[in-house]
Amino acid sequence: MRRGRTKGPLTLFLFLMAGIIIGSAVGNILARYSDAELFHQSFIIGTQGTPAILDLIIIKLTFGLSIIINFGTILGVILGIILYYRY
Repeated sequence: MRRGRTKGPLTLFLFLMAGIIIGSAVGNILARYSDAELFHQSFIIGTQGTPAILDLIIIKLTFGLSIIINFGTILGVILGIILYYRY
């Protein structure tokens, strides 16, 4: 019996992560070599400054996550979604 090609959530996640990584790299390169203000702006979402620390005497856990979004990241996410639905 032949199985049809199915796209699951893992495939979407991989397309989005590839789009985010490639888009961020392209956005940083464009910000370095371009004079447009659009490429120089970025937003940081997450913990800023010192991360949250949970000290349990035996083990010390540090929690922190920061996501930096720029114009290239947004374009990469859009491109990842388009490629996911196209292929």
